[in-house]
Amino acid sequence: MTVSSAVSAAAEDFPAYWRKTMTNDPSTNFYLAQALKPLPNKDAETIRVLRLSLIAGSLCLGATINTRTGEAFLQQAGYHRLRGKAWDEAAFLANDWFKYFNYRSLAHLCAGIDYMFGPEGKLAPNLVKPGKGEPKGSYDPLDSYYMRLPPLRKPNG
Repeated sequence: MTVSSAVSAAAEDFPAYWRKTMTNDPSTNFYLAQALKPLPNKDAETIRVLRLSLIAGSLCLGATINTRTGEAFLQQAGYHRLRGKAWDEAAFLANDWFKYFNYRSLAHLCAGIDYMFGPEGKLAPNLVKPGKGEPKGSYDPLDSYYMRLPPLRKPNG
């Protein structure tokens, strides 16, 4: 009897009604659709994709970043050439997207990892191995309104 209640408690890591929208399809997953909308600046888009991949690789259960693919993506996108005003503007635009990032956003983005970063990924193919499609941490309804994300560092010069 103890085992069955532990299993049902584990299944309720987040509200059950989220399950309907935690899909790998942007037509039903609002957060995934928002992540796919292009930003007005190519460099900001690169920073946002980098940040999404770092979040997915570190905060989604079983997900891992393919560092070779990541480095190739950054090279191709020109990330290492960003300096000064170009970096400031791009980082501002990209980071604005994460301003209200919370556990619900994370749960939905974890569910959409394959769409963004899988073999046919729309943002960066093969950058992140999907894992379980759920966040690592447990849902806390009393503290789920905002997640503090680590800041990005400027590329080394």
